[in-house]
Amino acid sequence: MGEVRFVDTTVRDGNQSLWGATGLTAGMILSAASDMDRAGFKAIDFNSSIHMGVSVRYHKENPWEKIKLAAKMIKNTPLSFGTTGRRFLGFKRVPDSVMSLVMERVAANGIRRVWIVDANHDVDLIIKVARMAKRVGIEEYVAALSFTISPVHTDEYYARKARELARCEDIDTLYIKDQGGLLTPERVRTLVPAIKEAIGEKPLEIHSHCSTGLAPICYLEAIRLGVDVVHTAVPPLAQGTSLPAVENILENLPYLSHGTNMDEAALKTMPSWLWGKDKYWSNLNKKCLADMSAHFQQVAQHAGLSQGQPVEHDAYYYNHHVPGGMMTTLRRQLSEMKKEDRLHDVLEEIVRVRQDLGYPIMVTPFSQFVGTQATMNVLSGERYKLIPVEIIQYAAEWFGSPTAPIDPNVLDKIASQHQAKDIFNQELPQPSIKELRQEMGLGSGVSDEEFLLRYVMMETEVDKMLAAGPINITYP
Repeated sequence: MGEVRFVDTTVRDGNQSLWGATGLTAGMILSAASDMDRAGFKAIDFNSSIHMGVSVRYHKENPWEKIKLAAKMIKNTPLSFGTTGRRFLGFKRVPDSVMSLVMERVAANGIRRVWIVDANHDVDLIIKVARMAKRVGIEEYVAALSFTISPVHTDEYYARKARELARCEDIDTLYIKDQGGLLTPERVRTLVPAIKEAIGEKPLEIHSHCSTGLAPICYLEAIRLGVDVVHTAVPPLAQGTSLPAVENILENLPYLSHGTNMDEAALKTMPSWLWGKDKYWSNLNKKCLADMSAHFQQVAQHAGLSQGQPVEHDAYYYNHHVPGGMMTTLRRQLSEMKKEDRLHDVLEEIVRVRQDLGYPIMVTPFSQFVGTQATMNVLSGERYKLIPVEIIQYAAEWFGSPTAPIDPNVLDKIASQHQAKDIFNQELPQPSIKELRQEMGLGSGVSDEEFLLRYVMMETEVDKMLAAGPINITYP
């Protein structure tokens, strides 16, 4: 029998996908801490750079204090922190000394699991951050295989990247991160076996969003094929553009089976990792899950927040790949400019721009870069007449090498911009933390946690957070 384990994404990705990452305060989360800890999750996807920035800007809450309080209340289940490995709390690239300090301080404040997603699958970068994390005591380091659909993002591509990552002893686990909800059951049947074969005995997890309505079905197929850890959320922060509801996956597990009546030929072709797994089960505490869901339902009703609902399948989504949250933002921005009638044109242009740029995966920050360029192309009436600085940085490989070459004609237009020469020739400085503190005029009385916030955020934002005082851990 195969035990299926669960990573809970309610307060991190559920909150980000459905409530713009701003919906939950520390008190709302910590009031459910006991049930979250006793539910039996493998880990709780608790925080990321984006959420730490939101804590400061929107809630005036110290994100380091939030992690520390949660770790004291959630003692049995590892809390997880996510990063891109290149930046912290924004799009600004940071030197290695800063990323190393981030790993040190998240570990010191109670984070036990770190996941990293690099949309270009820069193996050297992912391994470098893995060593930083392990050096400071992070128990589990998880590398994402960020999924998309393109001529270059084949099963062979993902198997090659998985094999390279799995060779690193500091990488404990890999996971398929389908942030766009683009997986289909058919693709799962080829992708999962390819990756499983590439990584050997290392665990493989799956993370997919319900944006096209197929994620729950893809999870069941992935479980059949040997994935034994799935990422889910509890309602109301499940479904919609969020992840599958944990209850739905649990209800289907008893009915998953390879069958005891398989013929001899089928048994011979069954991968070795599936032998003996003819039934599936989980030890999750359903009472705790129900109490968690009831708590967040109350939060949603009290704060007037929308609840995730199943979505109808949208075949057009497989053309433009625009994530749900970004689609909402794009509609709003076009409406503010009285250009809402140009949405279809912008989506069609997104398809072309993505192809021009070497098929970047539509995940932060690349989705924002592609969307901005496409909007400029449409509204200006001339393709690449205006080029934002982030596209120049992308072409200069500030975010790693594009998976496929940039169209030569487009690259020429990018390189002709007046800022391009400096950006293409600029090396990322690698100052020490001591040098950065001196440059910012921060003495020894400023903690490393406060230094990191001040390094990447506006002074006024941090000052207002500190002035707000300690976090309120109660709700309501």
